[in-house]
Amino acid sequence: MVVLPPLVCGETDAVEEVVVRGSQLSGFVSSASVDDAPREVTDAASLIEPLPGVHVRRYGGDDAFTTLSIRGSSSTEVAVLFAGVPLTGGADPSLDLGSLPLWPGAVVRLHRTFTPAALGPGSLGGTLALEPPKPASPPGTEAWAAVGSFGEARLRVGDVRPVGDARVVTAISASRADDDFTYLDPIASSPGHDVYATRRNAGHAAADGLVSWALPVRWSKDSAGTLTVTALAQARDQDLPGTVIGPTPFARLDSDRELASARITGAAGSGTWSALGWGRRERLSLSDAEASAALGPTHADQTIAAAGGSIGFRGPVAAGATIEAHLDGSGEHFEPGLVTGAPIPPQASRASGGAALDADWRATDHFVVGLSGRIDGFTNSSAGTTIQKALPTGHVGAETTFEAVTITAHAGATARPPSFVELYGDRGAFIGDPSLLPESAWTVDAGARSSRSFGRVTVALELDGFATWADNLITFVPEGAYGRAKAANIGVAQLAGIEAEARMRAGPVEVRGVYTGMLTEDDSACEPVVGPCVHPPLPGRPANDLVADVIGYAGPASVRIGIDAVTGMVADVSGGIGVPARVLASAGARVDVTRGVRVALDVRNLFDQRTGTYQGALGPVHEPIGDYYAYPLPGRSFLVSARFER
Repeated sequence: MVVLPPLVCGETDAVEEVVVRGSQLSGFVSSASVDDAPREVTDAASLIEPLPGVHVRRYGGDDAFTTLSIRGSSSTEVAVLFAGVPLTGGADPSLDLGSLPLWPGAVVRLHRTFTPAALGPGSLGGTLALEPPKPASPPGTEAWAAVGSFGEARLRVGDVRPVGDARVVTAISASRADDDFTYLDPIASSPGHDVYATRRNAGHAAADGLVSWALPVRWSKDSAGTLTVTALAQARDQDLPGTVIGPTPFARLDSDRELASARITGAAGSGTWSALGWGRRERLSLSDAEASAALGPTHADQTIAAAGGSIGFRGPVAAGATIEAHLDGSGEHFEPGLVTGAPIPPQASRASGGAALDADWRATDHFVVGLSGRIDGFTNSSAGTTIQKALPTGHVGAETTFEAVTITAHAGATARPPSFVELYGDRGAFIGDPSLLPESAWTVDAGARSSRSFGRVTVALELDGFATWADNLITFVPEGAYGRAKAANIGVAQLAGIEAEARMRAGPVEVRGVYTGMLTEDDSACEPVVGPCVHPPLPGRPANDLVADVIGYAGPASVRIGIDAVTGMVADVSGGIGVPARVLASAGARVDVTRGVRVALDVRNLFDQRTGTYQGALGPVHEPIGDYYAYPLPGRSFLVSARFER
């Protein structure tokens, strides 16, 4: 399997439309919409980044390889769905957020740790669900186009309209960029003498298309339902620049993804039933004219094919009690193609099936309890080896309301089976271990939220806390020459943190802010110090992550000032290499020129911060800023956009 870069383990202006709404009995969930974002949304990562509990890891500028961490999870521990279809699985555990499509009307929902069982197998970090524009949306056409720094150009168009008895959505999006920004070259620089270089081979070009339609169906005089069909096609050409220490100026990854699903729903007594069938195919082709045994192959192809389906029922079963039950199953196959300059990874297949139950019981008008559980079984087959496992997962939750404050708590167990790359390796760069045990974790969380109005001032607040105890964490550890990495169960880790979200509107001024604070501990490692040993933090997890915006409105115009701060992150398993802290400012302005026409300007990294300093073993170390060590972020950038609605 081609895995690049290396896996990192370890609406309106009304405040009532705050990110979190309604009961969160099945787990804390947040959402974001392309249409409601205060900043201009460039890619899926920029839409997800302002959500609580989230850390987005960019390996460069917009549309570079980007992964997602939720509550300190690794990128392999987040399940990703598109229109109910899984995009992650045994063959592709880490999804590149840069490959997720966006269109007008798209919404993401982020389930932090606990996920409704009916959505499918969850993971230790949670589930990201991307919902495309729905056929039930109001008819209309919307287009968004933008140009910006580093050769950036973007287009998103969506259309919803009735066609006969059906409602049809069509959408396209496209983007390209050079991302040839300058960064501090740590090799050429010396104390007191900074040398900047231009990032090379960092561009991309991508195009996506979506068609979805909903058609009423009737199978008897008194029985009817709806058939919804969704089809997605994507193509992408991604340059792979490598690190600032080991650049790869000729590496390139070409990929395409095709997906189709059909869902039918109907009434069943006082409830509803549904059936879903889906299929997905992904092809990746890696080429690198100057690859070596240390860096990987000069060419490698792979194809991933997956298909599955589910049937379910949702409805009341007693006074105040509702259940949702599902049976689902899937199969996926990894097929290596031509590989030059490295060992060919083995073919691998996985068949899985699961049973899910979500149940809520409203004991009183102000107190609700619920449970969610799954049992999943899977069979892996590769190179004559068969692995069979069953994984039970589940959690309980309770929610109570005291006047304007709602308190919610959950406790339960999550798990994830090892992926193909972890079990069987890939291209010789990653060494697998077929004896790996599934990851598992126990998590508890609790939080309170409130929304109040004081005259012209409206405030919505949420504060959550969580703690996780993880066992048999799967990570890649260095082994042998050439910097190869071997998958291993490293033991136990602890994570704890808080998530805070606030939104306030006072007349023409609105404030939005999200903060995540986290402590992590790798209990399988022990760093010697004077006295008892110290367990190091997990790499790649910031201790503090803040995203905030202040927006002022004046008639058809608005002005925004924002801040993004990330501190307290280390890059290595011993905790000795710090990722430089950064506090980046941004600004933006929007004007509604006419009804349905809006123009905007966004400036990111307003003060052009490109370097940071951390305290190394031998003194201060000057490095380029980044989400991940040796992958720099760009300096100041501009984006001019226009939005048209009809």
